[in-house]
Amino acid sequence: MRKDVRVASLSPKALLVIAAAALCGCGNRDSAPQTRLFGVVTFREATALPAGARLEIRLEDRGRTSSSGALQPNGEATPIATQTVDAGGQRPPISFTLAVPRDALQSRHQYVLRAEIRSSTGEPLFMGRPDQPPISNPNTTGRIEVTVIPASR
Repeated sequence: MRKDVRVASLSPKALLVIAAAALCGCGNRDSAPQTRLFGVVTFREATALPAGARLEIRLEDRGRTSSSGALQPNGEATPIATQTVDAGGQRPPISFTLAVPRDALQSRHQYVLRAEIRSSTGEPLFMGRPDQPPISNPNTTGRIEVTVIPASR
């Protein structure tokens, strides 16, 4: 004895629900854990930045520190993470959140945050201070303040 099985057609709405449920499980579960650095970029000028201005914030690895705490630079600072945001029309302080892959951070290394603000044409408006203090452990850092100075100085 054979039973006939009828396949009911599904509505487009039901198909969308099924597709969405299937896609929810398709995320990259192997993505590396990240550390998020929170902070603000400040500058003395109280005027708003021009339309189209872009803020670039980056974390750089300056090198390994010895057991005595002395920096052993490995040449040029290596960028670990970078974020560019639209800063047009904003006044200081400008908030940022920088996502950094945890596997890029190494113990006993010294890191520094650098910031630059450029016009819509790429002309430098503000640059990071050369004496920006280092961050000894980005995994445990709270809110960070990065000061920039006019590029014309």
